[in-house]
Amino acid sequence: MKNLEQIRAANALAYAKAGENTRGKEGGNVLKKLPALVMGNGLLAAGAFACAQKQDSGWRSCFDHIAKHLSHENIDITPGCADLDKLMNYLTTTADSQTLKLATEETLAWLGYARRFEQPTENGGDDDSAE
Repeated sequence: MKNLEQIRAANALAYAKAGENTRGKEGGNVLKKLPALVMGNGLLAAGAFACAQKQDSGWRSCFDHIAKHLSHENIDITPGCADLDKLMNYLTTTADSQTLKLATEETLAWLGYARRFEQPTENGGDDDSAE
């Protein structure tokens, strides 16, 4: 059986290999901004921000992968929530405060791996454009 670190790393690596958009509307790197947004405002507020973005934005793409990770069979914090909309619905209507806390902590842990596995951009992956 794989441990939690292996599962996080594997799911984050799958996100990186998928080549998903990690850019916000002004070109900033979502993976650099999202941990601070979650820590400062909470997972629900960060998710609400992502919901307000266009369907093809890096924010939505990243949150869709977070949702997949949180619903992974070995993580199972938010069962059956494979995308942002289902995740937000679950966290706001079904989950208790303990589940929200676990989901927030697991999201931050997953983001740590996702950022490390991220593919470099044209300028070497050090894009800190304002968002």
